[in-house]
Amino acid sequence: MGEMLRFFTVTVLGVVVDIAIAYTLHELAGVPLALAALIGFVCAASANYVLHQVWSFGGGMRSLSGARAAKYAVVAGLTLLVRVSVVAVLDAWLVGGFALLILICGAGVSFFVNFALSKLFVFAQAPAGEGTL
Repeated sequence: MGEMLRFFTVTVLGVVVDIAIAYTLHELAGVPLALAALIGFVCAASANYVLHQVWSFGGGMRSLSGARAAKYAVVAGLTLLVRVSVVAVLDAWLVGGFALLILICGAGVSFFVNFALSKLFVFAQAPAGEGTL
């Protein structure tokens, strides 16, 4: 199974958790949609870092590092910015009961941002001869 497929699998599981949390907070607790999207995203992103490191990019448990987790946090922050922006724009544009569709659209756009930044910045292979910090 290739990296992108493993990344997609972990991300889909994370998105299910993410959207379930966000939708539940919005519908049952009355949390504003953008804030609910933020909370759901943070919960899922925390678990996704470990799963991406261990399985998606094949680093294993021993390759977990604080430095890489910090890089992932930056990528997650940028991805979150994209996600919440898409949700906020669509929520303002599609007034009236499209919360689940809006959350799914936000997740779809942010998936591609997250994969590209994770692949190039967080989980990139060090050039030959360079050690990890």
